[in-house]
Amino acid sequence: MVETDRLDLDFLLRDSIDNNFRGFSIHYQPQIRTNSRTLYGAEALARWSCWKYGEVCPDEFIPLLEENGKIVALEKWIFREAANQCRKWRQMLPDFRMSVNFSCRYLEQTDMGLFAQTTLARLGLPSESMILELTESWPMHNGQAKEETVLGLQKTGMKLAMDDFGSGYSSLLSLQKFPFHLVKIDKDFVKSATRKDGQAAFVPSLTQLCHSLGRQVCLEGVETQEEYEAVRQLGIEVMQGFYFGRPVPPEEFEKLYL
Repeated sequence: MVETDRLDLDFLLRDSIDNNFRGFSIHYQPQIRTNSRTLYGAEALARWSCWKYGEVCPDEFIPLLEENGKIVALEKWIFREAANQCRKWRQMLPDFRMSVNFSCRYLEQTDMGLFAQTTLARLGLPSESMILELTESWPMHNGQAKEETVLGLQKTGMKLAMDDFGSGYSSLLSLQKFPFHLVKIDKDFVKSATRKDGQAAFVPSLTQLCHSLGRQVCLEGVETQEEYEAVRQLGIEVMQGFYFGRPVPPEEFEKLYL
């Protein structure tokens, strides 16, 4: 993207958010229990359609929002929308769980615990029905662990998940030190599970490590029957990927999975 386009997108993003999140929507991707193939929950994923550029990839608009500070407003909106949707779907499936991603910028600037508790109390939604996903590098962001923030989130009763484990800045210390309930193994490792060489050991080894620390595991990026068969006997609790379903609007998700 050239700089002029980047500046234009930044302006359009600000305008969309300032006008009641015009053009933004949330799609939901199913998360499936590995053994029973039943619905565990969903991950809420932001989408943005711009009148000038059409559908814009999250990899393009999320970094812009983190830079201009509007990510805080957007993630509050996502949490409220996803929590409200979770309340509705728990009436159909009482143990349904909703996963929501949060950025470093958001958690550095906001008392997420207070905001979340207030939102959930207003909806009458049990806190354990929401899972907050943090990237694996987050606790070590800027070289200093954000222990008070993580422990504060734990006190709300919400579940915490370490997202994209094994990619980027791997921090085994964070996995041991912080109270993550669920560890999401990065999707790039799924392809190695079907190989015939030593790389096939990555997913079993990471899964065993997480289980030894008392963490449940979600494997992301499962796209084929072959990949599913290669890992389904490893004791992984939850799986997610195109093999089980793509992110879809709430009406379609409800029709397909509930």
